[in-house]
Amino acid sequence: MGLKASLIGFFLAAVLTTPLIGEDQSSDNPGIHRPVSSQEIDQLKRQIYEDTQSNVELIVDYHTETGDLNNRLDFWRYGARANFKWRPNAQLYFSGVHTPYTTRDNVLNEWGTNFTVGLQGKLSEHVSSQLEVGGTRFSTDTTTVNALGSIDFKPSEKSNFHITASRSNVEESLLSVAGIRPQNGPFAGTLVGRVMDNRVVFGGYSKLPARFDLFGEGGLGIREGSHIESNFFQQASGGLGYNLIATSQDEPLSLFRASYSVNYFGFNKNLFGFGGASLLSEGGMPIPLSDLGSDGISPSSSFVEPGVGGYFSPRRFLSNIFRVDLQGRPDRNVEYRLAGFVGSQDYTGSSIRRASGLSGSLIFRLSDRFSVPVTYLVDNFGPFTQQTLFARLVVRF
Repeated sequence: MGLKASLIGFFLAAVLTTPLIGEDQSSDNPGIHRPVSSQEIDQLKRQIYEDTQSNVELIVDYHTETGDLNNRLDFWRYGARANFKWRPNAQLYFSGVHTPYTTRDNVLNEWGTNFTVGLQGKLSEHVSSQLEVGGTRFSTDTTTVNALGSIDFKPSEKSNFHITASRSNVEESLLSVAGIRPQNGPFAGTLVGRVMDNRVVFGGYSKLPARFDLFGEGGLGIREGSHIESNFFQQASGGLGYNLIATSQDEPLSLFRASYSVNYFGFNKNLFGFGGASLLSEGGMPIPLSDLGSDGISPSSSFVEPGVGGYFSPRRFLSNIFRVDLQGRPDRNVEYRLAGFVGSQDYTGSSIRRASGLSGSLIFRLSDRFSVPVTYLVDNFGPFTQQTLFARLVVRF
């Protein structure tokens, strides 16, 4: 997790989930009152088939970003996930993915292999839950444990609340995700880095009259790793949305949504440093791998200098975002979802500057058994620009 991962999650919530937050499914939806067409009947059959069948997903992801030798982290991720309909209201899933991580110019590469098992389903008409646990083995000879537990409460069609506790790897630099073993300096012969994000988040949304909706989220957490300081953080976000168009999902344009949000997070300490495990010297020159740890940079955090950690952790980050979402189905076998935002961002150590991003998702339904969802994301939140491509092949049984 982290700023990069959180923003990817922010986009995926819009382009990969149905319905979207704020999507109007109440009685003022004009699509509900139309005569049922053969296309809608076919779509209903397909949806019922998808909701009651087990499936396997083949996974390919690619991520790249800007940054120097320490900060830039590129990676491929590939693997599979099997989803089994265990009961009518419960799904059991298993996933296994392998991720090679590379720095700029392939100076230092590592990898991680993760296996996760989870269960999700409905506990009652108004309550659903998800529980998962997994582990990642890294080429740096270390293992981490990831976990997630969530409860979603929907008291009515107009409101929804959730609480989620999670533990995840921080994929912001090679130091933060897999760790580094320097040959010299204060960490000689030991692993430093490999940061884990532990957080609890509560949020919800409520539909308001005239197609408006209100949404918000807040949480607390701590990041910890090998030979780095523990770092408490807090987050909060909230906003107002308006659905200009909200009709049947089979329409070429079924959703046109505009929203405004304010997003905040802050850390107790700035651990955006690499002292004692830097791939660059204090003067910015590359260090030979045999001399790692001889950078001469202090690993301790201070009011002026960041401590070792390798992840973006300003004491205060604030953004104001205007966002537009589009969704539709121009063809019975093609579905698209688009999201774009623009606004401002201001964080400790930086002046106010523009924030912007774009995401697009296409779902190609090749047949009743096969579909291919593809999503592309790009944004410039924080000090770097990052791009991610997600692709899946879904095979239903």
